[in-house]
Amino acid sequence: MKKNYKKIVFLAFIFGVIVYSLLRFSSSQDAIASNTVKSNPVTFKMRLTGEPETLDWNLAHTMIESYLLMNLMEGLVTFDRELNVIPNLAEKWKVSDDGKTYTFYLKKDVLWSDGVPLTAQHFLYSWKRLLSPLTAASYAYFLFDVVGAKEFNSGELKDFKKVGIKTLDDHTFQVELKKPIAHWISIPSFWVTFPLRKDVVSKHGSAWPKPGRMVTVGPFTLSSYDIGSKIVLTENKNYHRKKGNIQKIVAQIVQDDSTALNLYEVGKLDFLTDISTIDLKRLQGREDLKSFSYLKTGYLGFSVNRYPITNVHLRKAIAMAIDKSKIGAILHGGQKPARSFIPPPLFSSSNTLGYSFDPKSAKRELSKAGWDSTTPLKLELLTSNWDKSLTLTQFIQGQLKQNLGLDVSIQPYDHKSFRAQLDLHVYSSFLLSWGADFPDPDNFLSVFLSRSGNNRTTWKNSDYDELVYKARALKDKKKREEAYISAQKILLNDDVVIVPLYYEPNMALVNKKVRGIFINPMNYLFLRDVYVGS
Repeated sequence: MKKNYKKIVFLAFIFGVIVYSLLRFSSSQDAIASNTVKSNPVTFKMRLTGEPETLDWNLAHTMIESYLLMNLMEGLVTFDRELNVIPNLAEKWKVSDDGKTYTFYLKKDVLWSDGVPLTAQHFLYSWKRLLSPLTAASYAYFLFDVVGAKEFNSGELKDFKKVGIKTLDDHTFQVELKKPIAHWISIPSFWVTFPLRKDVVSKHGSAWPKPGRMVTVGPFTLSSYDIGSKIVLTENKNYHRKKGNIQKIVAQIVQDDSTALNLYEVGKLDFLTDISTIDLKRLQGREDLKSFSYLKTGYLGFSVNRYPITNVHLRKAIAMAIDKSKIGAILHGGQKPARSFIPPPLFSSSNTLGYSFDPKSAKRELSKAGWDSTTPLKLELLTSNWDKSLTLTQFIQGQLKQNLGLDVSIQPYDHKSFRAQLDLHVYSSFLLSWGADFPDPDNFLSVFLSRSGNNRTTWKNSDYDELVYKARALKDKKKREEAYISAQKILLNDDVVIVPLYYEPNMALVNKKVRGIFINPMNYLFLRDVYVGS
């Protein structure tokens, strides 16, 4: 009996060892699987055409920042796919009977990425900082319809409490306008109005928008930033609503278009915009080449206070000497010739504005300006060094030489240097484009207001300003359109400050494993709804 007992105990011991070993093995396999998931997150890989100027959303003003900021942060409102304004961080809003006071009621379950609850004070601080003269934000003028905002930005008003922006409690934010503004509810959708934490900015100073310091309320956070190489975003665990399955975004900074396309073709990019003109021609008909509607106008701009472009007859001559109908065949991106600065289908877009291609009239205007074939004129044309921009400037160079005898010297710069040169107004002409920040004609025409931080032309015209400001407050859409058409006649026909060149769709290559991707007509790429398969 004792022998049998000892045998049973021994067998039980052996069985226990086996079970324990199996459990340890199973646990280790689970741990390996868990670590594999963590080390191989669902990743979306995209391209940035250049280095962002800044990730400070009060200061950002180029489309390179857009794809990042719209996934790091959110605003009071946003747009649905039909461009209707819908609630976002605000669960609802009310407008007073006189149309001048907007009261936003914030969602109460929104946390920043560091766990701090979102409050109305975070919007108050952000908007005050946007308007501060010390911030020198290009988009400060977006808030100039608010009571006292323009005066605070100019330094005339020192007490911010007199500006029509305040909090009623931790979850109620109120804005008072000088007068009703037809498009104003779209303004809080734009990144410069996104909330910002005073404690974060005070602690880190100008270095606050860096990895490990920036806090966000959007679906992603800033994880790392290798200058000149890549920017990595990772999912925000505190995000306030459901999202797709992307856990990590790798935005590679690739300036060369051919290199970017090669990276896409070998699977190192899942999504690619700003495709070169040569490649677009070759890629036509591909299933993964998608076209998205885009509210955008490419244009030739003039620094009107810089000789010799100071002469309006010279500017008219240039406007008449460019055959815009050829641009689509040169750029291969579905470009259409532009006459109005406001693109279709927005109201106030018109094909009767500006000047049509007319070389004979162009030569007469050049003669009025004091030049002809016996007195050749040299111009410098500023451009970014992207393929499309270079192709277009070379076309303009050829047109002005052929039709006016002008010698145009192309001045190409990388993205950051190009923006700096624009601000310095070193060159008399430049190639630029404007894409909508919100879908209203005001967003285009307000660019050239005297106080606009985005007006690169140095042009100021009080009659133009008055028409644009007047149109904002008109309830009658037809009267608004009449005012915007009149303003464009001053901009394009009378003073010839710019020459609209083309409208274009947004062309993008999208990997077949990516589902739900959508670029809206403001070129906003929201990745919160996107799924990436294997």
